[in-house]
Amino acid sequence: MKKWLSIAAVVILCLALVIGAACTCGGGEEGEGVDEEEEIPEIVFLDPEEYQPDRNDDAFHGLPSTDAREMWFFDAIFDNGYCMGIGFRMGVVLTETGATDPEYRSVAFGIFDPDGEKTETEVQFPVSEVSASTETCDVRMGDNYVHGEFPRYEIHFRSGDLGADLVFENLTQGYRNPPDGITALGEGWVVAQPRARVTGTLILDGEEMPVSGEGYHDHTWGVSTPGEGIGILASWNWGKLFLPNHTFVFNVIQLAEKFGGQSGGILMAFKGEELFQVLVSENIVVELSDFEVDELSGVEYSRKMVLKIDEPRIKGEVILRVRYLLEASSREGMEFFRALSDCDVKLDVDGEEVEGETQAIHEIGKPPQ
Repeated sequence: MKKWLSIAAVVILCLALVIGAACTCGGGEEGEGVDEEEEIPEIVFLDPEEYQPDRNDDAFHGLPSTDAREMWFFDAIFDNGYCMGIGFRMGVVLTETGATDPEYRSVAFGIFDPDGEKTETEVQFPVSEVSASTETCDVRMGDNYVHGEFPRYEIHFRSGDLGADLVFENLTQGYRNPPDGITALGEGWVVAQPRARVTGTLILDGEEMPVSGEGYHDHTWGVSTPGEGIGILASWNWGKLFLPNHTFVFNVIQLAEKFGGQSGGILMAFKGEELFQVLVSENIVVELSDFEVDELSGVEYSRKMVLKIDEPRIKGEVILRVRYLLEASSREGMEFFRALSDCDVKLDVDGEEVEGETQAIHEIGKPPQ
């Protein structure tokens, strides 16, 4: 419980530091006709290169304890209506019996057709068949691998008549919290590819399917003791939005009521290839509605999500309506779902109207009700 409180304090402190305190980054002019007594937040210019990951940021960070874990995750939406997700995972995991297995190594892979029908598998490997570089992203499990660095990554996976050979090429720069990707909670999060062009082949029922589309890749690591830390969160909402000349990655959290119930979010905003703003603010919120219970998992999920942003350089809302679920489960003390949604975007970005329709893969996690 003491560690829960310390983590909660860090989150609350971070939110307190950003509320009304010019946590936004980027250029701008002071407005005219402002009350002289009104304090004008300082606008700070960011250096995009400061946020660009180094090659070793996406490498293996090691498993310093039996509670450590690390994962390299990719997903993509293809022009033919299919989508996919894959994760190379190492370290502690909560098993179905409730026990922890610090030597857990696996590749989880799924293909989803245009109607949402999924074909998925998770293949475990002994430690002796797993290797990972500490200098760059190069992870191998059996004959399967992910390797690469900015701006190009390659994935190879086979399990029976299911698999993929894909190339992810950056359409934007990467992102990591300077200087090493460690967040305020002590967790590592590197978004090596906020947006990427994806080409290659999916293999479904033994048949090869050429595909092209756009995708995403991130890398997370840290220490995860079962049950510890989970109690501070009422929810998290993570996703990304791909528009013709803008890319957004968001993550909005809310603390449990017993830890104050505060909410806030981070938003990474890109124009073209370049990061132009990072927001950490209580003015980034998510509203959930139209709840349903997934029949297979028993997990309650929201069929409609509204992301609202009210910051000096970015204002407006994004409505996400679930087309179909990619995953719904209850694990590690959390109910979790990932979905493919249709999105209606209406934002004002630096005085420019950014509007349109797109599709997005996003996820929500929350403790069981």
